[in-house]
Amino acid sequence: MKHAIFKRASCAAMLLLLLALICVMIFPAVTIAEDPALGVYMVKSGSALQLRSNDAAAQPVIDVPSTYYVTLKSSAATAGYYTVSYAGSDYLVTASDFTSAAELHNAEKYGSVPVENMSLSFAVSSLFPQGEFSTYTYSGDNMTASNPAKAEEITAVYGILTLQNVSYYYVNIHTQVFGMPIDTNVYIAAAEVAAPYSSYTSSTVPANPYEAVKAEIDEEATINQNPAGNEEGSAETPDPDDTDNNLERIILSIVIAVLCVAVVLLIFRPGRKNKTSKS
Repeated sequence: MKHAIFKRASCAAMLLLLLALICVMIFPAVTIAEDPALGVYMVKSGSALQLRSNDAAAQPVIDVPSTYYVTLKSSAATAGYYTVSYAGSDYLVTASDFTSAAELHNAEKYGSVPVENMSLSFAVSSLFPQGEFSTYTYSGDNMTASNPAKAEEITAVYGILTLQNVSYYYVNIHTQVFGMPIDTNVYIAAAEVAAPYSSYTSSTVPANPYEAVKAEIDEEATINQNPAGNEEGSAETPDPDDTDNNLERIILSIVIAVLCVAVVLLIFRPGRKNKTSKS
């Protein structure tokens, strides 16, 4: 009796092991998070990547708008931050922001991103016509008003930053105090600049012109794969690979069902119980 029970348990264990092996083949394994590869990353369409100061404060500086690019310089996060390069300067980004907002550029398909398409640039004269503009400095999660700047004092626009649904342009102003030149980086509210820049936010800046180049490459690749008159791969033609995969899944599902039934029968065999009771 004990031998029979042991034999039945061994058979059940072997069948369960076989079932587990089949499940491993059918269902994808759980992936382990890996460090991102170094290289050029595009900010996903409709997103924005917040860049922070490359120091202990790590405070927000500017955002990389949708469809523009950063270069990842550290594949392992330090204190929750990656280091990226944008428009010639290094910044920090939180690992969570980078993972959700950036995707690796497919250089094999599209080639290298032209330098002029990596970052968004603004012409100072287009944003700031003649006049004075209120300026702000960022500190402690707040924008604090500072001395106004004249249009002719604004020498560069580094980018745009959106905080609490309000957008600001990060600029450099060049002034002189007692004959000494002073350069200061400040923010100017987008609402004060010329249209259409006054309505921009970090995620609604017009798409990078390089997206049109990529679209042409995609279209050309599609034409090459499906030349005129070739129905293979069309919407009406089923993909043979998909058909094979579906057939394999059906067969494996049937095998699993049969094995499950076999395990149940081995463990709960009414005929064996009847023989035991008669004896």
